[in-house]
Amino acid sequence: MASSKKPLSRKVKASTSKQTKQSSLLNEVDKAFVSLNQSHKKIKSMTVALSGGIDSVVLLHILYQLQKQYRFKLNATHVHHGLSKNADKWVKFCEKLCAKLSVPLDVHHVKLPQKKSLGIEGEARRLRYEKLLQSKSDWIVLAHHEDDQAETFLLQLIRGAGVKGLSSMAQVDDGRRLWRPLLNTSRSEIDVYAKKHKLKWIEDESNLNTDFDRNFIRLNILSVLRKRFSHIVRAISRSSRNLAEAQELLNDLAVSDLGRHLKSNNLQKKLEVDLVRKLSHSRAKNALRYWLEINDQLMPSKELLDELLRQVLTAKKDAELKIELTKDYEIRRYKDEIYIVRKNQNAQKKYEIFWNGESEINLPNGTKLKFKEVKGSGIALSRLQNKKLKITNQQAGQSLKLDHNRPTKTLKNLFQEAHIAPWIRLDLPLIFIGGDLVCVPHLGISSDMSSKKTDMGLEIELIH
Repeated sequence: MASSKKPLSRKVKASTSKQTKQSSLLNEVDKAFVSLNQSHKKIKSMTVALSGGIDSVVLLHILYQLQKQYRFKLNATHVHHGLSKNADKWVKFCEKLCAKLSVPLDVHHVKLPQKKSLGIEGEARRLRYEKLLQSKSDWIVLAHHEDDQAETFLLQLIRGAGVKGLSSMAQVDDGRRLWRPLLNTSRSEIDVYAKKHKLKWIEDESNLNTDFDRNFIRLNILSVLRKRFSHIVRAISRSSRNLAEAQELLNDLAVSDLGRHLKSNNLQKKLEVDLVRKLSHSRAKNALRYWLEINDQLMPSKELLDELLRQVLTAKKDAELKIELTKDYEIRRYKDEIYIVRKNQNAQKKYEIFWNGESEINLPNGTKLKFKEVKGSGIALSRLQNKKLKITNQQAGQSLKLDHNRPTKTLKNLFQEAHIAPWIRLDLPLIFIGGDLVCVPHLGISSDMSSKKTDMGLEIELIH
């Protein structure tokens, strides 16, 4: 009698365990949401990156249930790359699914550039993130899971990545407002959840094309590794988390080395050369990597980083240092500081714009001017009266008197005194009243036009 009960008992436990695992995915995401909500400001809105595949459909289904409890606004975004003949069908599927759930959906059509410097996969990913990051939601939620993490790790390993690359994807990316609640969930668990809830999804036929590196790794590499090492995906995920912790320590070291010296003045992030020079070679490279990362730059190769460090440390003070980072950005040096500069940023035509009371004006070079009435600051409103402000980038021969007790100086002299780099000067707008220059953002206001402490003034801010 006793012997017959044990197998029955084990069978019941195994069945219960399996049932619990099948229903645990919603609970796991629930716990992750609570943790995210506690460690950040209260979450009011979320946008799901919805491809229509099983992963993102499951994620949307889970968040749809959670929003009822936590009362956040749920949106979805679909990016149409046009790479598949079925791309239009995928849009219709996502539209139908979101309409059923009453979830607002944004569809973005993108076109890959003819010159794909990052490859088809890389360019598609770049454009996808570019559109996703336009969302105004508190968080952008991605359906990456444990298997995706393993594939990313192996891709980075093949490319010879360092600690940063091998740490792969972060579950919470504060800088870009990205959240990946399924990152510790296996593909099989997602499949079980989808079937249990009778969800429908689309299959991307390109997932079987092993010409793409990620597909090759998933279908030809990981499948073989699993046969010998059944726990390989979970092990890689653990290694990625360990490396992510190591990267945090490296970032802390960079902040310790440079943090209080990093300068941000709404013109351009810049870095003092002397601070880098005092560090050991390894710590200097770590500091440069950190500086590039916080300026949203792709990590350069080891060879490029070594060359960048060599030139930064050996160039003379008056040397015109210019090193290409990517097709869009380069490193420049002015005096004792290095800058990240967008290429050809000054290649725009001359312009003249008149301010007619707007709170903001977009300038042709991609910057904007913000106008705000304040007390004791800015251009004196009493001096403006009905006069129009003219905004232009034509600087030839202009001068400005910033202080009653100091002489009038040329813009060139004022720029030099303010340590504003030559390529930044060309992008600064000049603000005139009639034929008189009255203000240059980041330099100041003509002393004759400045508001007194008791008077109302027009404050003008340049936003990059």
